[in-house]
Amino acid sequence: MLKFNQGILKIMRKFFFMATLLLSFSVQAGNRLMFGINPGAYGSEDQLVLKDAYQPLADYIGKAAGIQVRTDITQNFKAIDAHAGTGRYDLLMAPTNVIAQAYKEAGYYPVAKFKDMHAVLLVNANSPYRNVASLKDSRIGVANRNTLLGQLAVSLLQNQGLLLNRDFKRVQEIKFQDTLVSLLLKDAVDVISVGPKVAAEALQAHPGKLRILAQAEPVPGFAISLSRDMPKIQAKRITQSLLTIAQNANGKAALADITVGGGTETTGLTKTNSEEYVKADALLDAAKKLYPPPAK
Repeated sequence: MLKFNQGILKIMRKFFFMATLLLSFSVQAGNRLMFGINPGAYGSEDQLVLKDAYQPLADYIGKAAGIQVRTDITQNFKAIDAHAGTGRYDLLMAPTNVIAQAYKEAGYYPVAKFKDMHAVLLVNANSPYRNVASLKDSRIGVANRNTLLGQLAVSLLQNQGLLLNRDFKRVQEIKFQDTLVSLLLKDAVDVISVGPKVAAEALQAHPGKLRILAQAEPVPGFAISLSRDMPKIQAKRITQSLLTIAQNANGKAALADITVGGGTETTGLTKTNSEEYVKADALLDAAKKLYPPPAK
């Protein structure tokens, strides 16, 4: 009987210990905000470097909200989706498609966006191509189809009546945009699709050798979204701080080491809304269907 009572006592102690831990975690969670960040393909692979780069932004937001902000930084899109879906984050920073999905599936609404994104078609200066339609049966180099730039290239071509898997002599999907520029300069391809920053750098680095054939309509790029469960006063303070971030020294410092959307430096944020991202998501989804990933 004594052993039985001692066993019950041990179980009760364990239960009390676990309950105390959970209560402690709940109190700690209530005293800070979780900021989920996906820096995209251009983010450093070193998590410590990423932590240092984004901590000033988290501190800036925390000061505006009057509460500590803790970052959770990952380049794993599935992890970001999963954590957003379970309500782990109070704030979420991510690429276009993730922002759209988080809004539709978990109610995170975008309030401030970084630079818009668009695809740029580059050709050699002396090439015979004068418009997108004339590219039929040419050799093209594009970013991987599972990237935003790759999907924007598909959409740009489709709007001019061309399909990547039907109307080109050869399609090369390349991970790195600087490699695409090298292929074009070597005449290994006839046209490439890159982001605006890479296009501008290529034109500057090789004056007179390249020219822009066409540019796609821009879509909203990376953005910061807020949880639908965030108190309105807190959400208003955070939103206002983000939209005025480039107007003060602390805000500029918070953006100093951040690069997103094709590797472009961040100089400020602008107002956005969920409609922008729903529209962009529909465009990207149509591009995926036009040029689906190869079967495994």
